[in-house]
Amino acid sequence: MSNPSPELVDAALRGDDGDLDDLARAWLPHVYAWCHRLGGPTVDAEDAAHEVLIIMCRRIHKVNSPGQFPSWLFGITRRVIANHRRKAWVRRWVPGASREREDTSWSPLRTAEARQTAESVWQALDALPESQREVLVLIELEERNGTEVAELLDLPLGTVKSRLRAARRRFRQVIERDCAGLLPAPTSSVEVG
Repeated sequence: MSNPSPELVDAALRGDDGDLDDLARAWLPHVYAWCHRLGGPTVDAEDAAHEVLIIMCRRIHKVNSPGQFPSWLFGITRRVIANHRRKAWVRRWVPGASREREDTSWSPLRTAEARQTAESVWQALDALPESQREVLVLIELEERNGTEVAELLDLPLGTVKSRLRAARRRFRQVIERDCAGLLPAPTSSVEVG
């Protein structure tokens, strides 16, 4: 998923409300994907994405250049997700709270298997430190390259690569420990680059 044009950011920085709306519309799919993937099943990704875009609109004047915008917006998303995850931790103790939506078109067995696999994947992602989870999500799920991730997170490329290696190792350990046999063995490792 490639980032929207920097010209949108430049236009929004000049202060036109219409351009700010266009910028929010262009970045909404990215922000929603970040919220969904980093927040996990306990965070309402739509609500979190909405909050991120409101903050973006209120604080866009703090962006110094269009090139800075993607990492600035990702930083806002990280903070919003952290707040939502803290709130979700409390909500999980409330009886009757559901963590997933069911697809009624599947058979009961297939639904149960998919739910079990999804729960295992979310648990494995939750077991990762936030810094590793972010890198794994951006590279593996969003299919960004290492350079893009380094720019988004404002990190050296070597740090991104080492976090990715550690995240893959830890993710695999958790999956193998918790659900041996549910996921296929890896066929190859994707190179970050």
